[in-house]
Amino acid sequence: MDVASIGFLGFGKMAQSIASGIGTTAKLHYFDPAPDDASLHATARKMNVAPAPTARELETGVDLLLLCVKPGDMARALSTLEGNKSYITIAAGLSVDTVVSSLPNPSARVARVMPNLGATIAQSVSGVYCTDAALLKTTLSIFSSIGMAFQVQKEELLHAVTGLSGSGPAYAFLFLQSLGEAGILQGLPAEQSFEMAARTVKAAMDLYLENREHPGQWITKVSSPGGTTIEGLATLEDHGFRAAVIRAVEAAAEKSRQLGG
Repeated sequence: MDVASIGFLGFGKMAQSIASGIGTTAKLHYFDPAPDDASLHATARKMNVAPAPTARELETGVDLLLLCVKPGDMARALSTLEGNKSYITIAAGLSVDTVVSSLPNPSARVARVMPNLGATIAQSVSGVYCTDAALLKTTLSIFSSIGMAFQVQKEELLHAVTGLSGSGPAYAFLFLQSLGEAGILQGLPAEQSFEMAARTVKAAMDLYLENREHPGQWITKVSSPGGTTIEGLATLEDHGFRAAVIRAVEAAAEKSRQLGG
């Protein structure tokens, strides 16, 4: 990473996860425009992230500023800045042009990133869009410290990233809940059923990541002719399981577009 100091405008859970991943490789500072929160400040102290009295002073004192406020709060949060540094935004739906338009400098360098919940355990999946080569390299380095980070060639693709990996953990938890409850319905104790479901899903995903075979090939390996698995798969097809998942990603991506105006 080629920056000596990084600031966080907004220091919620995602910002804290990023700061934890960065660790001691840069000096970290923050300003949170939300109402004063003692627990937030206590967390920042434990992480050795220094407070700044204002957003402008935060900007002045760092080389790079991560914009970690909610999309609806972005314009107000940027209103006092000078726009003379490099910026990374993680606000869902807001385009680079929208962020730049809220800064007084129309030539401000801005990268846009969509991380996900995995950042809290250093397993984020983060899509990165940036047209500035140096800032792109820095952004990929920062977000690789909390998981996997990859570049998208077109900013429009970040809506798809939002719908798939950004919202994806919620879909996965819903599947886990459903699988566990199905086991309970069949008589398994709740705690045991949910752990079985979680470990079953995790093992399946680890197998895919280790071997990179198409998911359909793994399904074939599990399914015996006339057996239990193919019977269950047929039932999922009857109820539109795959179509529902595809539609969920599509709907979330469309919502991301709407948030961006």
